[in-house]
Amino acid sequence: MSSVKSPIRVLLVEDETGDAHLVKAVLKQNHDFSFEITWVESLAVAEHQLKNSCFDVMLLDLSLPDSDGLETVKIGRHIACDIPIVVLTGRADVDFALAALKAGATDYMVKGDFGFDGLARVIRYALLRVEMETHNKLLVAALEAAANSIIITDTEANIKWANPAFTRLTGYSLEEAMGNKPSELVKSGKQNELFYQEMWRNLLAGKHWRGEVINRHKNGDLYHEELSIAPVKNNRGEIVNFIGIKENISERKSLEEMLHKLANTDPLTGLFNRRVFLERLTQESDRISRLGGSAVLLMLDLDFFKNINDNYGHAAGDEVLKQFANVMRHNSRSIDVPARLGGEEFAILLPSTGRKEALIMAERLRKEVGNIAITHPKGTVHITVSIGAALLSEHDTDSEVVLNRADSAMYTAKE
Repeated sequence: MSSVKSPIRVLLVEDETGDAHLVKAVLKQNHDFSFEITWVESLAVAEHQLKNSCFDVMLLDLSLPDSDGLETVKIGRHIACDIPIVVLTGRADVDFALAALKAGATDYMVKGDFGFDGLARVIRYALLRVEMETHNKLLVAALEAAANSIIITDTEANIKWANPAFTRLTGYSLEEAMGNKPSELVKSGKQNELFYQEMWRNLLAGKHWRGEVINRHKNGDLYHEELSIAPVKNNRGEIVNFIGIKENISERKSLEEMLHKLANTDPLTGLFNRRVFLERLTQESDRISRLGGSAVLLMLDLDFFKNINDNYGHAAGDEVLKQFANVMRHNSRSIDVPARLGGEEFAILLPSTGRKEALIMAERLRKEVGNIAITHPKGTVHITVSIGAALLSEHDTDSEVVLNRADSAMYTAKE
């Protein structure tokens, strides 16, 4: 569109000479804008002009030598492409005017009712309207092309619009989603009601909310989603819509989980590694020092494990370690901390456990390990385990003291 300082280029399509001169006179007397007017008397000539010159607006009479009525608007719309069309009509008929707008006109004016600057103002408004429509189309195109899912809901969370990325994320088309709440489509049940109550408390207070949720795809698969929701307010400050931006972060969460597992577990047995175990032991020692209570540390060492590796091979040794780890895992409570400290050395931290309960568990472990039999071409592999126990005390200065006591007890058992 031309700037205000540049002339507004007008294509006037009018077969009545008197009406054409009137339009020219009205526009020339306007002091706010200047107009460059090209006058033609038929749609055929107008089409030729449009192909060879640039115009900002078309003023279109409906009664022309080669067209009449609403058909003129339809043809004009076709040849004018995106140029705004202001219809000039002799009929002050609201229904007819609405029909003209529906047929493709941007605005209309009744001939002889231009006023001092009415026609110029209508032209300017038509140009502004096209500018706004172009801007809106650009915004919609950007939203449509966005990689992240974007949805717009009403205040009741009913979906009013969603972009194609929403379909890729959830499996639901826009037609399927319209009028439904996201919770009716993708809610997995992995978040409790308190989670959603807190979210809505913030949103209804006009605050921006951001968080992570686990949702369910149309095909039933679960996926991790990073969700950002912003309230949209009207001029009175009332919330009228919500805009949600949703990003699939399943791949990132899987990577985080894998890295967390690598950092915290022994890759062969799946038990906690030495670092995590020492952290938990320190935490438990600190808790007992502050609050009292009881806990026991069991140190476990496979007997003659080097002989197994030498006689049966490292594959057999790995299998022994994995089966031994399974025995530890299956005999541990949810609060216990079983770990592989290194080589054939293992440990279990038993929080809230006394001496008697710890010894019962140690004996159960010893018996179950004794029942392990691994078939090998060179013969069946049997293993035994030596176990030492140490009671955590509120007088322990640090976790190393407890480790040394349990280690000493374990070597006494081995001897």
